[in-house]
Parts: sequence; C-alpha cells; structure tokens
Amino acid sequence: MEAPRVVLLVVLLLFVFLTPEQPARRQFRFDTTNVEEQRQVELDVLTNSSYGQLNPEKDQWLNLTGFREGDGYQWELLSRVQEFSKQQFETAWKGVDLNDELPLYDKVTGEIRGKFSRMETSLPPRPINLTAIDPKREYMLTFFERNITEKEGEVSFSLYDSKDRDARNASAIKADISLWTDDSPGNGWQAKLQGVHFPSGQIIMSTSSSKFDSFPAFPHFALDADGFDASRIIMNETLHEKWQKTFEDLSDGIAFAPQCELIVWLQPLRQQFGGLDDSQIHRFLHQVELELQQPEGAPIGQPPLLTYSANIFSPDCGYILSSDTIAGPKVEVYWALAQRLVFSFIMTLGLQIALLKRQMEKAATPSTRSRIAYQSLVIAALGDGLVLFVLIALLMIDEAAFLVVAAAAFLACIHVAFLEVKFVFDIWTVQVGDPARAEMERQRRNPQNPTPAPGAAPALPPATSADGTVGLPLPATAPRPEGATPIAIPFDQDTTIQMPIPSARASFAAIYSRFYFSLVILMFFSLWSMSWPRSLRSAYANILVFCYFSFWWPQIYRNTIRNCRKALSWEYVVGSSVLRAVPILYWYFVDHNILSIDTSPITAFILLAWLWLQVSILASQQFLGPRLLVRDSWCPPAYDYHPVLRDDDVEANGMSIGLLASASEAKDKDDKTRKVFDCAICMNEIDVPVLSKGDSSGGGTAWLEQRNYMVTPCRHIFHAECLEGWMNLRLVCPVCREALPPL
Repeated sequence: MEAPRVVLLVVLLLFVFLTPEQPARRQFRFDTTNVEEQRQVELDVLTNSSYGQLNPEKDQWLNLTGFREGDGYQWELLSRVQEFSKQQFETAWKGVDLNDELPLYDKVTGEIRGKFSRMETSLPPRPINLTAIDPKREYMLTFFERNITEKEGEVSFSLYDSKDRDARNASAIKADISLWTDDSPGNGWQAKLQGVHFPSGQIIMSTSSSKFDSFPAFPHFALDADGFDASRIIMNETLHEKWQKTFEDLSDGIAFAPQCELIVWLQPLRQQFGGLDDSQIHRFLHQVELELQQPEGAPIGQPPLLTYSANIFSPDCGYILSSDTIAGPKVEVYWALAQRLVFSFIMTLGLQIALLKRQMEKAATPSTRSRIAYQSLVIAALGDGLVLFVLIALLMIDEAAFLVVAAAAFLACIHVAFLEVKFVFDIWTVQVGDPARAEMERQRRNPQNPTPAPGAAPALPPATSADGTVGLPLPATAPRPEGATPIAIPFDQDTTIQMPIPSARASFAAIYSRFYFSLVILMFFSLWSMSWPRSLRSAYANILVFCYFSFWWPQIYRNTIRNCRKALSWEYVVGSSVLRAVPILYWYFVDHNILSIDTSPITAFILLAWLWLQVSILASQQFLGPRLLVRDSWCPPAYDYHPVLRDDDVEANGMSIGLLASASEAKDKDDKTRKVFDCAICMNEIDVPVLSKGDSSGGGTAWLEQRNYMVTPCRHIFHAECLEGWMNLRLVCPVCREALPPL
C-alpha cells in the first residue's frame, strides 16, 4: 500500500509545481476621495433630478454610469415600455377607484411564474465600450449573458416583500428572477433585483452593477410623478445601505462575461370573486394573510394566487419581454404545500419499508432467495439513493422545514442503506458468493495429483516364490530401475498452493463499495445534467425515470431462464410498483407543482404503461407459465414439476404412471382415468388424472389439474402446495432426500 501512496504524492507535487501561474490581474486602488465624490454625484442625481429628466429624445441624460449619452445604452425604448405598462395597469383596473381599498394582498412574498414573449420593438444591441464604462472590471469574454434572442420563454420571480410593509405607503422589495429559453443553461439566466412596491400594488425593480448605476436613477423608471416621489424616498435608504459596504466589497477585478441589465415592471391583476365587491375582497384577503401568518383554523379555503402582468426591459442589450399573466402562491402556501408533499413522501417510504421487511421475512431461506433477481433490487436502490441525496441537499440549503425533511431523509437512509442493500447482499451471497466460496474450498481440499513423467515405464516387482524367496534375476531386456522420480517441492515443504478464500465480510464490503461508487457516479452525472439546456435535461430525466421504471425486467429474465413461476409476493410487486410510481408521476401530471416543472401527461402514460407491462408479464409467468411464447432453444432445459401422467406408455409425451414411487402404493378407482396417491408431507390423498395409452388428445381436463400436484425427478408425487412450502425451506425430496432442482 505504501508504493501507491508515494506515487500519488509525487503526482500531486508535480501538479502543484509544474502548473503555470495565473496571469497577473489588474490591481485597482481605491482612492477614498474618488469614492466620496462618486457618492456625492449619486446623491445629487437622486435628490435634484426631476421626473422626465431622463429623455434621450430631448437629449437629456443623467451623470451616472450607464445613463450617459456616450455609454451606448438604448434608453429610447424606456418610454415605450413605460407606456405599455401604463396601458396594462389601466386595462386591469378600469373603473376602479385607486384611492379605495384595492382587492390585493398587502404583502406579496411568494413565487410567481409564467410565459413571456419578446416584443418586436426590441432593437439589436449596440457595441458598448466596456473598458470606458467599467474600467474597474476586466471581462474574460465580450459577449453578454442574459441576452434573450428567442421569441418566447419562461420567467419566474421569487418575491421578498418588506416585513414591516404598510399597504398605504411605498416600501422596498427584493426578488430573484430566472429566465428560461431553449438555449439558456439548466437553471436559466438568473439575476437579483431590488426596487419599490407601491400602494397601488405595482412593483418596479432593476439590477445594479458597476456598469449600471441604477439606484440613483431608479425614480425615473416610475410610471408617473407620484411614483417618482415615492421611489426617491425608498432609493435614498437603499443607496445608503449600498454605501455601507467596505472597500474590499467594492473592489472589482476579473469577471467571466458581462451580463445584460434588467428593469422589471409588474402590474397587479384584479382579484375577483363572485358576489363580492372590492372592499369585501380586500377584507377577505387580509383575513387570509392573517391566517397564513398566524394559523388559527379559520375556514379560508384555498388562498388565491398572486397574479401579475410583467414587462422586462434591458437597456444595454436592447430587448423588451412581455407577459400577460404570471401567477403563483404566497410563500406560506408554498411551504405548506411542500410540507404536505414531504409528509406524503414519508408515508410512501414507511409503506415501502413495511413491504420490504415482509418480503425479506418471506425470502429468508436460500431456496426463495435463489429465485429473486438481485439486479432488480439494485436498480430500485439506485433510484431511491438519488432521492436520498436530494433530501440531504435540501437539509443543507433549507432551514424552514428541517424537521420534516430530516425525517424523510432518515427513513430514506434506512430504506436504502440498511434494508435494500442488505437484501441485495443476502441474495447475492446465495446466488454468487456461497457457490464461489464452495468451489474454491473444493479445489483447495482436492488438489490435482502430480502426473508421472511421460515415457517412464512402471518398475516391475521382482519375482518371488511361494515361500517368499526372491526368484530368478530379470532378463536383460527388462527395464532397469533408475532411482526415484524427482518431485519438485517448494521450500516451505507445501505441495499445494493455498488459494485465499474470500470471507463473508470481504464480500459484504465489496457489495457496499460497488453500490455506493455507482450511486456517487450517478449523482455527479445528474448534477452535471442540471447545467444542460432544458431540452437535454428533460430528455435525461425521462431516460432516468424510464430506467428506474424498468426494475422488473431482470426478474422477468431470471424467471424465464430458471423456469420459475413466482419469486416475489404479489403484495410486494404491486405495492412497490405503485409506491415508487406515485411520487414521480406527480411531477408529470400536476400543473403548478411545487418546482414548476412542465407537465407531460403523454410521457407519464407511456412510463406508467411500461411499468405495468412488466407487472402483467410477471402475472402471466405465474399463471400461464414462465416460458410462455418463448422458444425452447432460447433457454436452458428445465425440469417440469407438473407433467401429464399417462398409464404405461413411457415413450409418450409424458410420464408413465408405472414409474411413480410414493410413500404408499397407488390406489385404483372405479374410473380408470384417475389414480390416488398418498402425499408424504401432509399424509393426505392425492387424486390425479391419468391418460390412457391410446389417448392422443392431450387431456384438457388433465391439463387444468396439473397445477394441483407435483412430481419430483425421483418419481415421488405430492400436493403442489405441500411441496412448494417444503422447497421454500430445503431443496431435497422429503422421501428419499435427493437434491431437487429449484422451482
């Protein structure tokens, strides 16, 4: 073991010393005086500018990064977006007095999602001199990320409203935005937004960076003068929070690629309930919010969703995205749904554990374990292991539902690590481990005898007389002894090489290491797939589920090869199939699911049909035969425990009744087509049909009664239930103790 460690250490040292150093980065020194001057300029623009001062058509600009005429940003589109947002708001609230209580939630913390389309008024991006606009940052690439060129896509917002929000005044709000298109990465184009939530329910937010100093100019994004004044107060607080950063936080440097800046306008859509006016709806929504924040059991029903229309403008990339409707639940409803789903998953895990425990108890003998395909359990365990890793990841990133997720992760760990893998090891030991060790032990105990050298004639004993004296000397042509034949013996005087026999502990470690290595590789590959485009990621997820739903095929194959009708209980087969399918099919069928995954009922029906096709084949193997519609040449020969019994024709397609042996002699009945035997297990009689020698019809009734009795290769006959129960314990004949082939 020392040599590999030394080699690994040498390789690591070579890698450290021979790896070229990173290119020197530009060092930016921050002058305190320049920082104070910049802050003074930002504060001056925020406090002294007036509404409408940012107007490229009138050649009016702001002295801020990204808002100067020479920066190349396409601010001529700003007025179009603002006008379009005004039309959306006025259309939604036509005929409503905005000074009254509006039918809206006071706090809008939640998750909203919807489709967007790229407006035709978008302009191609202009060349931007990033070195002049943002001299403190060095970009590795020149193309812009978050540049949406597709005609449509999907957008989601995670809104975080102020905890002390007063619905009568404007307040600060933050959000995380994600944009998905066909060419976007797996998690979409993401950005952090910050802005203002107005008393009318409107929300305006924007990004901010070193090349887009948006907070001092934020009031100019408002739709009217009142919004301008309200935004100025909020941005004054936001700007001072930004200035609280240290110089180290402000230090820029190397960056991967520039990103398109975003400005977002969200217009609330009117909540409507039949028979209620706006003030009554407002009071109802206020009661819903109180119940969600402090549950007391009030009958609020299903809380209404947050609904908005959205417009997104990128001033540097020159595009406009519009969405008529984006909706989603409030955060309390979202987490309540998440907890219910986790509780449901805990129940399915508990049922799976109970079914697996019962199956392990039923398969407690080598005879029953030899019928089970451990590959089926390995496939199921790999899928369950991925779910375990997902739950562990949720424990690390989420603290809100720690106890519930921890309970689910604990049960998943018990299910995978302590039950499924242990069951796989028990089956593997019977099918692979013990036979291999027995063969190696047999070879060790019976070493091959050394063969004599070729061409050496055996020495003839000297002739002796009756009284024991030595006879005459051998003739001259007789072979003479040349001494003892040399035999090579090792220096340790051991004539056989002792082969090491693997212990059960070594086999146990091998099984666990192989399983968890495969699981970790699958986990890392799945994590890598999260960065793929949505189409590839969706295809990978479907393939993964398809393989997971194929876990009964190894069992079908083993039943066919071994001519086995039943290996697992139907309680386990049907129960595990249903319990594994329900949590996965939720994401395919349920719209507005918790992860906002696009539903695909057609794919779900295909996957479900694929799973139940396997269950149907298992049922046909039990009731119609494991080799139904399978050619005999495709499978090795197997003994048939249910032959058709014939009277005395050994040459016929069956077994002669005259060759059968039993604990007692056969008893004739009045009907010559039937015989009665005694079962040596239950000591009761067996009434079996017998075909005569000349009967060539095959005996339809006899074929139906074949399932009631079983005949062993040693020609003993028993009840089918009796012998099957016996063979679950031992694979020997109850009468003569001859070894029996497995069912």
